[in-house]
Amino acid sequence: MKLNKPTIGIPAEIRTFNGTLRNNVNEGEVKAILRHGGLPLLIPTRNPDVVTEYLPLVDGLLLPGGTDVAPRFYGEEPIPQNGDIDPLLDESEIRLIKEFIHAQKPIFALCRGMQILNVAMGGNLYQDIESQIATPVFQHSQKNNISETAHYVDIESESKLASIVNTDKLLVNSHHHQAIKQVADELHVTAKSGDGIIEAVENSDGSIMGVQWHPELMFEGDVVEDKLFEEFLGRVKSIG
Repeated sequence: MKLNKPTIGIPAEIRTFNGTLRNNVNEGEVKAILRHGGLPLLIPTRNPDVVTEYLPLVDGLLLPGGTDVAPRFYGEEPIPQNGDIDPLLDESEIRLIKEFIHAQKPIFALCRGMQILNVAMGGNLYQDIESQIATPVFQHSQKNNISETAHYVDIESESKLASIVNTDKLLVNSHHHQAIKQVADELHVTAKSGDGIIEAVENSDGSIMGVQWHPELMFEGDVVEDKLFEEFLGRVKSIG
C-alpha cells in the first residue's frame, strides 16, 4: 500500500533504559520530518541482513548522529582515543546507504551519519581530530548546550548547500571528535570550518547531502537550519 506522505527511514541505535535495551531515534529528527510532511519510520539495526528489506517501504534515508564508526570499516585499527562503537549499526547503515544509492533515493546525513556515509562510499575518517591533526583545531565538542551555536562554517558558493541556506558562512553547533579525512570519490566537500575540518558534503546532483553539525537540535528556533529538512523532504517528494 502506497502512503500519501513520504516515509523517511531512520536507523535506530540500541540504548539501555532502566536496564532494558531499546531501539532509539532522536526526537528532533522525528519532529523535523513530521513538520515537513513526512512520516518517520524506525529501522532496527541489530540484523544487517534484514535492514535492506525496508528499502521498498522507505522513500528517503536520514542518517543520525551517534557513536564512533568502527575503524575496521575503513581499514584501520582503533587508536586509544577512539570512543564507543557499534559494529552492527555500522554494518547495517553501510548496507542501507549502498542500497539507497543504487535505488537513487535521497539521503540526508547528520554528524556521525555523514561520517558513515563517507565510509560506505569509500572514504575514511580521523578517529580523533585533536590527536591526529598537527595544527590546532577548534572546540568541536562544545561545552555549551548542544542546541546553541559553537563555530562558523564556510560554504562553497556553488554548492547545493549554499543554495538552500542562502549564505556562504553559517554559525552551527558542534558535537564530534571524529571527522572526514579522505572524502569519498563520489562526494564533494561543500563546507569547512576555519581550522580545515570538513563540515558538509554532497554528491554531484545533490540527492545525497551530509552535514557535520546537528540541525535537528536547532531547527525549531533557526529558520536556516529548518530549511535543510524542508529541502530534504522536498527532494523526497519530488521523486515519490
